Amino acid sequence: MNILLVEDEDGLRAALVKELEDEGWKADAAANGEDGLGMLLSGIYDLAVLDIMLPGIDGLQILARIRSAGMTTPVILLTALDRVDDKVRGMDGGADDYLTKPFDLRELKARIRMVLRRHGGSAADNDLHLGSVTLGCDSCVLSDASTGKSIRLAGREFQLMEYLMRNHSRVLSREMITEKIWGFDSEAEYNNVDVYISFIRKKLAYIGADVRIRAVRGIGYILETEK
Repeated sequence: MNILLVEDEDGLRAALVKELEDEGWKADAAANGEDGLGMLLSGIYDLAVLDIMLPGIDGLQILARIRSAGMTTPVILLTALDRVDDKVRGMDGGADDYLTKPFDLRELKARIRMVLRRHGGSAADNDLHLGSVTLGCDSCVLSDASTGKSIRLAGREFQLMEYLMRNHSRVLSREMITEKIWGFDSEAEYNNVDVYISFIRKKLAYIGADVRIRAVRGIGYILETEK
């Protein structure tokens, strides 16, 4: 789970990142609206927490920009106690929830879980399907209905397969995959993507899957059904 936090208060930003990571989520942070907007437009985040009062581009402007770009990424706004108009504008503009400062960190995590459940549906509905292949998002099991075979994916393998399946028939660059799976600040080797693609290909072959990961020369990879 990748979460982007855009907050200009240094102490609060650091505390929130630690809390989110302690929860088992991967958290990136930006200290201003311009950086936050650029990171969010990359499309690698599952949810964003945006402070409304930001220098430069504020949280409401970020929200408006991503919604106008057709992005449905869940957004939780952080608002000041007396900014009722901001709350109304935020919810009307497509925010999924808001939290008033000051707040308990436990409440923020509860709100995040609630919003993610709302977007993800039940565990069964959250499984991903392509061709005869199913990826269990809770079990991390990759299975093929036509062969009856299944195999469990390790952590990075699952994250990568989930990203490919949610974006099937779309070419994903190595840079996009690296940022999604390892994060913006990762020191992961460039060829890590190729290595993990190889792992997943072997597991797709093992279950007799009717989907394949095709390399697009000079760009990246695309997941597609067999022709």
